[in-house]
Amino acid sequence: MHLKNIHQVLRDEFQNIRHQVQNLDAEALARNAGFLRRRPRKIPIVDLLLALVALASESFLTLERVASVIALASQLSYSKQALHKRLTAATERFLAQTATALFGQLPEARSRLRGLLDPFGRVLLHDSTVETLPEHLAKIFPGSRNQRKGFAALKIQFITDLLSAQVLQVSLSGFTRNDQAAAPDILEVAQPGDLIIRDLGYFVLRAFQWIAEIGAFFVSRFRADVTLYDARTEQPLNLAAELRRHGGFDQKVLLGPLKLPVRLVALRVPEAVANERRRKAKQSRDQRSRPSSKRLFLLGWNLLITNVPKSVWPARVVAAIYRLRWRIEMIFKAWKSHLGLRQFHCHSANVLRLSVMTKLLFCALVYRCCQALELLCGRLDRHISLQRLARIMAAYACVVEAFLLEITPEKLWEDSLAHHAFYEQRYDRKNFCKLLAEVYSK
Repeated sequence: MHLKNIHQVLRDEFQNIRHQVQNLDAEALARNAGFLRRRPRKIPIVDLLLALVALASESFLTLERVASVIALASQLSYSKQALHKRLTAATERFLAQTATALFGQLPEARSRLRGLLDPFGRVLLHDSTVETLPEHLAKIFPGSRNQRKGFAALKIQFITDLLSAQVLQVSLSGFTRNDQAAAPDILEVAQPGDLIIRDLGYFVLRAFQWIAEIGAFFVSRFRADVTLYDARTEQPLNLAAELRRHGGFDQKVLLGPLKLPVRLVALRVPEAVANERRRKAKQSRDQRSRPSSKRLFLLGWNLLITNVPKSVWPARVVAAIYRLRWRIEMIFKAWKSHLGLRQFHCHSANVLRLSVMTKLLFCALVYRCCQALELLCGRLDRHISLQRLARIMAAYACVVEAFLLEITPEKLWEDSLAHHAFYEQRYDRKNFCKLLAEVYSK
């Protein structure tokens, strides 16, 4: 594997993204999202979009910086005041639709698919991540609250295809819209033959039913407080007793009041793992959730539900497939630890939406590049680390930005110095240099 090959793959990805932006019907996308209501008077929407994609690599965005790069991309003057007027709640929808339009399926991803996942069209991961916000945003992005005040928190819902790094959906909300409320979101993108892997937060019986009805498949952890029924007799089923009697479980059962037919798989975990789970359960601060002896016993098992039949996967494979869900946790870790997803401009809700969604474009780009490199390097048994690639691309983000804008890094540096190295003209306070000059003049 030559270094130039890896470099060329990344250049090809950047060039492809640039061409996609230029060929995108950006005006139709903006109108559909409500971001654009009339024909742009000055800045073409394609140039604005290209600037936002290029800016996505920068760690901290200000309106002044965004406006100057839009001007650079369009070769026209553009002020931060004009940009601020353009920002609305529709900014989020516009950039979310842009992400799904730009980061579609990698052409080679499906052709390399073999083995246990071959029967499925796509493997969809759905999860969320939360970041705290300043309190002045609590009404729009509500978080937890106590008796005195409410806090602000941002929840990002993200749906992706594990195999192709295709971005299927991105949305923002307050923390109070929990994962159970977001469980039906998957139906907006799921197709017959898809496999959906989600954690316990999305455990909603009606959502499982809807997924099955469209011909898709799911794997999820089982929530132990849901009533089980025998699939043949429809009588209540004591799972703990069945596990003590047989030492394992892999049968069709009926779940909850819907009596939803699913396959329940129970596999014993190592004793050390079981003991650690029980220790954490006993240390819960919520006195109402003190675990019963039955609950403590079930913590010694991995409990999973699926509608994939035994003829496709034996029990051990179900557990191995569910572990693939951890990939989305690594995606969020790369975004937060290396790609600046925690660094938002929080002046107002609309500025925050621009800041978050623009950053997510870069996060999605890095994720996509990782998958493209893996298609190349995996053939030679060398595998790409998402964390390490994210760290490298963050360090050389200005190179990515310059490439997308079709200018040299030197030109980008010169433009940044010319526009952003000076104090702003302020009439409400004096900068250090003015204060120092006053001292000398006295």
